[in-house]
Amino acid sequence: MKYAEKIKHAEKAAQDLLNNGTTEQVRNELKEQGLYDYDIDNVLASARNIIGEQFKPIIRQKIIDNESLSDAPELAQLDKETVEKIAKQEISSLAVIERKKVTKLLKEGKSPEEIFSEVRLDLYPKEKIAHQILTHQEVEKHNNGGSRMINLLGGLGLMAVGGGMSFASMQGSGGGTLFYGLILVGLGMFIKGLLTVPNPYDN
Repeated sequence: MKYAEKIKHAEKAAQDLLNNGTTEQVRNELKEQGLYDYDIDNVLASARNIIGEQFKPIIRQKIIDNESLSDAPELAQLDKETVEKIAKQEISSLAVIERKKVTKLLKEGKSPEEIFSEVRLDLYPKEKIAHQILTHQEVEKHNNGGSRMINLLGGLGLMAVGGGMSFASMQGSGGGTLFYGLILVGLGMFIKGLLTVPNPYDN
């Protein structure tokens, strides 16, 4: 389906949904016009984006205020599925804001209890916060010394041992064997010790 055709169908679908048409009715009408399921899904997604421009701010504010969406008079002209789809998008967007809030609080040195009390748990559940806190602690532990120093010293040690054994073996009559394994493992550990680990929650 060409873009212009999709937009034309989407605008019509959006209008039908705003006039109390259901998603199922719109879907059936598009199917009768010969559209494939894949194209229908794309049309409906575009239709919801068109509707969202008008209703997203309303739905977002109601979610923030913890108000019911099912009996909101401002949304009466939308079918249930459309409201749910838009609400899901807005909840995901608000969850990202709460996740970034946790990142900020962690960098400020706040305790888990303080973080739990300052974050909207209905938008960003406690178990996700706990995982983010644990990840932050592990990354900080690695980047602030302990693990990095072990890797640096261990890597240098293995390279020294591997190099020494290689040198000693080469003095033999058989030409010796290079202990590449030890040297490569040591080099890998040393490089790992030089690098910091990025926190995936900082993105």
